[in-house]
Amino acid sequence: MTAVEYSPVTPEMIYAGLAGEAANEATQAKSEMWQHNPCGNSYMDLFANLARKYGKRPVSWYAKQFGVDVQWLDGAIRCMAGMSAHDWINGYLCLVACDLLEKTDHSFTEIGKILHMSSSSFTQFFQAYRNMQPYQYRNLKQQGRSRRYHFRGSGR
Repeated sequence: MTAVEYSPVTPEMIYAGLAGEAANEATQAKSEMWQHNPCGNSYMDLFANLARKYGKRPVSWYAKQFGVDVQWLDGAIRCMAGMSAHDWINGYLCLVACDLLEKTDHSFTEIGKILHMSSSSFTQFFQAYRNMQPYQYRNLKQQGRSRRYHFRGSGR
């Protein structure tokens, strides 16, 4: 009997981006802004919905929501996604952050709140996963160039 090979369920497969009109409407409820592609795996879909709803939380918190042991949840996500639960959540949140930076005018503090992080935690998180500051990414995507924010002295 041969083993069946499944393709990994990555964050990119599930996250479909911001809803068309929601990106432009500041009054839209923030939790309703994200769209998902169902992957056909109900466990991963539930996990993605929890990540969307609750953002950056410890894997132990997610395991508690599922009523399973941390090692069991991490092992299940590794089998289905090819990465740890922690890495999957961070990859997913990075996709959301990039979309929010590119398609909305939300401040970094607001984006951090949407992702359940403080402003400084969001900046550190984004820097770690994208190797650039959030303002650099926004300028690059919105204006096609990286802008430097240097203040020149008065020349005295």
